[in-house]
Amino acid sequence: MENFAGIVAFVYAAEQRGYVAAARVAGVSPSAISKAIARLESRLGVRLFNRTTRSVSLTEAGTVFYERCKRIIDDLGDAEATITRSQDRPKGRLRVSVPHIVGHHLLMPILPAFTEQFPDIELDVDFEDRVADLVARGLDVAIRSGDLADTGLIARPLGQQHFVVCGSPRYFEWREQLETPADLAAHTCIHFKYPSSGRIAPWAFGAPFDRQLLPKSLTFNNTDAGLRACLDGLGLAHLPVYVADTHISAGTLIPVLTSFMLPFGSLSLVWPSNRQLSPKVRAFVNFVTEAFSIRRTAFQAFHA
Repeated sequence: MENFAGIVAFVYAAEQRGYVAAARVAGVSPSAISKAIARLESRLGVRLFNRTTRSVSLTEAGTVFYERCKRIIDDLGDAEATITRSQDRPKGRLRVSVPHIVGHHLLMPILPAFTEQFPDIELDVDFEDRVADLVARGLDVAIRSGDLADTGLIARPLGQQHFVVCGSPRYFEWREQLETPADLAAHTCIHFKYPSSGRIAPWAFGAPFDRQLLPKSLTFNNTDAGLRACLDGLGLAHLPVYVADTHISAGTLIPVLTSFMLPFGSLSLVWPSNRQLSPKVRAFVNFVTEAFSIRRTAFQAFHA
């Protein structure tokens, strides 16, 4: 068992490229990781890592050893999943990554029902707009938007994202109504900036308005901040329908230019393809898929 603990510590350190990050994923102290790897190297009689003050990298022998050890650990995980799949109640720690806006507006409202149905699953949810490496981070499942370039992932589509341009009644008290997206040149526009790249998200208009330059009056790297500014009458915002719909229904936001909008990417659940779907991941994937399908208006274009 001590030998196996050293192998697990080694695999975590190789994937996280550091002892501190490996300890965080494994739920132990960095010194425990360091000692386990030192004992493993002593027993094998080889150096597995090139170490610096900031990171570690695999030696040639370490690379060969990692590939074999990773397959063994994955096979053990699959064997355990095969046995536990027959149990009625999925259990264990489930690490999830979700974009901020999706997490706050779509995932959080359904979590009470999920935890009630699966009380033995320990949820560990990371809210992050940057694309996370599921394998390196030890994540079980993620919700992602847009195209999926990672071929090492399995994806289950959740639905198309639709956006709507909105302003508050206060804003329109002193602004002219819009007839086409070209009229936005004379308005105050609130933009979303992708945290990972700093790129400003385009507005989902169809041709010939898909490439027009819009005033960059206010820019945030958080959709909820843009929503707050819009509600306060600071400008027009380009918001996901599932963010804006309750405010539109309440009359605190007024939709405009709805006939010019096009779908703007999709949402998907993704998980690593190199192992069988464990009971806890299967429970989460099926639950979220069903819950999102019930909220149909969240993935439909807004029609005034």
